[in-house]
Amino acid sequence: MIKSILEAYGKHLEKTITHKRGMIAIQNLSFLHDCSIRNVSKYIEPYIHNRKVSAGTINRELAVLQAALRWSFKRGDIDFLPSIPRLPSPPPRSQFLNDSQVAALLDAAKPYPHVHTFIRIALMTGQRKEAILSLRWDQVDFQTGLVDFNEHTTALSYRRKGRGVVPMSDALRELLLGLDQDCSFVIHQNRRRVRDFRKVWSNLMKITGLDITPHVLRHTVATQLAQKNVPMPQISRLLGHRSTAITERVYAKFSPDFCRQAVTHLNV
Repeated sequence: MIKSILEAYGKHLEKTITHKRGMIAIQNLSFLHDCSIRNVSKYIEPYIHNRKVSAGTINRELAVLQAALRWSFKRGDIDFLPSIPRLPSPPPRSQFLNDSQVAALLDAAKPYPHVHTFIRIALMTGQRKEAILSLRWDQVDFQTGLVDFNEHTTALSYRRKGRGVVPMSDALRELLLGLDQDCSFVIHQNRRRVRDFRKVWSNLMKITGLDITPHVLRHTVATQLAQKNVPMPQISRLLGHRSTAITERVYAKFSPDFCRQAVTHLNV
């Protein structure tokens, strides 16, 4: 049964960096628990209908199911590997903040120094939330003026989503120099690593009237850079994308020169 495969795969994920997200997907796949391996494909459509969530969320959960089946097949636990259908990929999200929204968010975050610092670093580096919250002072080099958001201390570091090596702007250097270094982590609260700030963020959304996740700060940085005609390879390197194609797919349309040369040949 699918249930036993997902349970075994869940124990396997405990050793990986994707454990938390994987376990959430496994819980949401409970609709398929009583299915046999050979007929699971028949139940994918009812599962999609009952989930009533976005195509992206469904595809992520089905990807976990497919990974669990492949893992079980490679181990020899099953002798049949079914094909798991997916929904068409949703278009890339391009939600971003304008200058007034950024100002409102920063103003609302002032009572929460750790979140205010997070937002400023996010807007000056374009890095993901986890990369910023896990940033240690030994990754900050004031002599070379570089902040390396990549972790080199664990065997699973290479499997993390891309992170950038970011040159310090004058503003970023000033911000970092003004922070205390009583904790090994750049962002901390009472000398303890900040792992999340959902309650504070939810409060900020109520105060500002926004409805965004912290990841939108990353989209905001990339969009602003594209609007200022910064070359896509530079934006890609900053964001830590493994391929410039990823960056272009989402952000090229915001560049003032996007297809500009092409349409000059379309005069009628």
